[in-house]
Amino acid sequence: MTTVTSNDIQELKDLLSAMRQENREQMISLREETREQMISLREETREQISSLREETREQIDTLKEDNRKQLETLREENNKQFVNLHKEITEVKIITAKIEGTIQSQAVLTQKIPDLIEKVGELKNWKQIAIVAITAFTSATITWFIRGGNLKP
Repeated sequence: MTTVTSNDIQELKDLLSAMRQENREQMISLREETREQMISLREETREQISSLREETREQIDTLKEDNRKQLETLREENNKQFVNLHKEITEVKIITAKIEGTIQSQAVLTQKIPDLIEKVGELKNWKQIAIVAITAFTSATITWFIRGGNLKP
């Protein structure tokens, strides 16, 4: 067996002390490296977030502009449709007024129909009916010859 001397113990203490010191230095350097990496990662992350924010803002602005344009075109189309509808309504009103005028002018004629029926009923014999028919046929024939013998109006 070997004896351990105080020099050996001192050397072991110095060796342990040196190893502790070396471990501390390594730990400190690792901490520094880790801090630097964290700082660089934070900076990169901030830059990425900043660029993403900017891109997002640009996209939002683009979408807003597109929406504004679409709204404007829809408004213009709606205005055109309303103008066209207004024109059509005006045309319908005019046509309705014309129809009502025609109906009113024909109302006088429809009121005379019963009087005419009554007059035809007053014809008491066939001689009067034959005279009326012959007169109508004769006047139609004369009118036909006067117009040149064709049926066009």
